[in-house]
Amino acid sequence: MISQSRRSLSIELNEYFKDLGENPCTKSAFCKARYRVLWSFFRDWHRHLIDLVYANPRTLCTWKGHLLKAVDGTSIYLFKDVEVEKEFGSHTNQHKCIIPMARAGIELDVLNGYCTQAQLQPYWEGEAVFAEAFLAHSKPHDLRIYDRHFAGFELIFNHLQLSAQFVMRCKIGFNKVVKKFVASGKKQSIVEFSITAQVCKALQQKGYSVDSKTRVRVRLLRIDIGQAEPEILITSLLNLRKYPHACFKEVYNYRWGDETRFDQIKNKLQVEVFSGHKPQAIYQDFFATVIASNLHNLICTECTQELEQTNADKETRLAINQNVSIGLLKPRIVTLFLSNKTGAIFDELKKLFLKHLEPIRPGRNYPRPKTIRRLKGKYQTFKNYRRAS
Repeated sequence: MISQSRRSLSIELNEYFKDLGENPCTKSAFCKARYRVLWSFFRDWHRHLIDLVYANPRTLCTWKGHLLKAVDGTSIYLFKDVEVEKEFGSHTNQHKCIIPMARAGIELDVLNGYCTQAQLQPYWEGEAVFAEAFLAHSKPHDLRIYDRHFAGFELIFNHLQLSAQFVMRCKIGFNKVVKKFVASGKKQSIVEFSITAQVCKALQQKGYSVDSKTRVRVRLLRIDIGQAEPEILITSLLNLRKYPHACFKEVYNYRWGDETRFDQIKNKLQVEVFSGHKPQAIYQDFFATVIASNLHNLICTECTQELEQTNADKETRLAINQNVSIGLLKPRIVTLFLSNKTGAIFDELKKLFLKHLEPIRPGRNYPRPKTIRRLKGKYQTFKNYRRAS
């Protein structure tokens, strides 16, 4: 499962056991065995890997002393199955078709490339659910970045209660205070948001001591991006000298790392092609994919010094080809953990990664036309078919 089996199961099992020098088991034996492994094992494996990486903070890149953690979500397309739809729910599209779907959320350290937290949940649960879950594990030096779908008084309030720092985009009509700020033409302003009756009741039910007079103090920033409407950012960073207005455009742009990571997970690692047809298998495959993504990033990070030397005398900088390097890693993941020559395999992977470089083309901008959502995912699961090669 951790080696990202996406083809016909019989073929995957034959190649897996051939690499181990053993006779392959049957599909039936594998399926019976996999369901004796709790999906939470993969979640905990992911967390343990992250704990190991972050045990030495000196090796990590920061921005003004902060680890930049971008939080975002995406829809995961599933397949028709009564048990799966009961667990994850579904979405009705414009043609009145019921599409089984789940909602995935990740927290990405955009400067270091690691997916530090991940969650798979029912589709009917909003993005605020995993945002709150990730916030509960916030570290003192984290700076969380959110797009405008997360903006809300309750999430802002919870950050301030935990002294957790954030940068959050909001709509220009988010509330009266934001509307007034936009109309003023100011670049930045420190303001207070009033609590709404609905949010006040929700927070009281969670045990918070709030009332109709509760306020949150935040900073609003106007970022002009050359379009009809500016970006409006809400942040808890009130120190104007340490965090000047000019630095926030760069900080918010780092959030794009979440989008490229979802592209990797969905299209290169093919998370929507599941190796089993039960909810347990879906959870297993999701967290196994996150582990594989982090292992890939770990090896790419170890290539940094050699890559800098290669780029030293080049006009156009080169980067590791993500798609090719993932393809090179997948058949070697298992041996990384089972072989007693892990160091040699790791060094081999570094050399292979560095052989496949692509030029970085700055300034590229691809339009994102709104279209049928299914067309955005290149792979999906068919219960009666899996590719043979």
